[in-house]
Amino acid sequence: MKKLLIIIVLLSLIGLSGCTELRSAKVLLPHSLVGMKKVSSHLYIENSMSKENEIKIQKAIPKAKKYVADMYGNVTTQPIIYACESKNCKNSFGLEGHAIAVRLLGHLILTNKGLNKEVISHEWSHEELYERIGGFYHWYKEIPLWFDEGLASLTMKEYSRYDKRAWKRILNEKMPYPKKEELVTSAQWNKACSSYLINDDIVVPYATARHIVKKWYEKVGQKGLVKLLDGIKNGKHFDELYGE
Repeated sequence: MKKLLIIIVLLSLIGLSGCTELRSAKVLLPHSLVGMKKVSSHLYIENSMSKENEIKIQKAIPKAKKYVADMYGNVTTQPIIYACESKNCKNSFGLEGHAIAVRLLGHLILTNKGLNKEVISHEWSHEELYERIGGFYHWYKEIPLWFDEGLASLTMKEYSRYDKRAWKRILNEKMPYPKKEELVTSAQWNKACSSYLINDDIVVPYATARHIVKKWYEKVGQKGLVKLLDGIKNGKHFDELYGE
């Protein structure tokens, strides 16, 4: 009875709310109540999704998992994926504007532009980092956004809007880009995403964060990354573990 009451209250709040975060929280509801079809225990798709896109995402997931394993050494998480095809489905989860995917509460919510190994691996990297450091408290207290987003963008491997091609273009065209100190908190990150160029060809804040983390990761590799994440989980501070 208590579980049913929670579901009813959450459904009512989601229906009444314009809040992106609250609408995204409907992933906590049974899939049958949010218009999703179960493909497997970790994949739910929009009921009306085309067979082509259903096959596409099923092929993309193991490739994305391999990308995450390449970055972290192995994969310790298995997020539940909710995949949308239509704009209505996207909006119902609170993904508005240019958003193509989000990680939330052990779930990856994808739009039709996110049904590929690159985007899935990016969001999966967030989940992997979050779990390895011990959850929200350590993430909020220690992880700067440039590191989380830079690592996730590096996990994607080659993705032209974020990768070395984007960074080269930023330098060659003398585009303004944020300093690391401008990308620490969520508020700063959101401000940067409003202040610096983001379009279908390039995403300056993400390309910048990727470039910063790439230089560090090339020096420390998987072992260094795992050491940092384990250290944070055990109570050490990011700055002393990361170095320069």
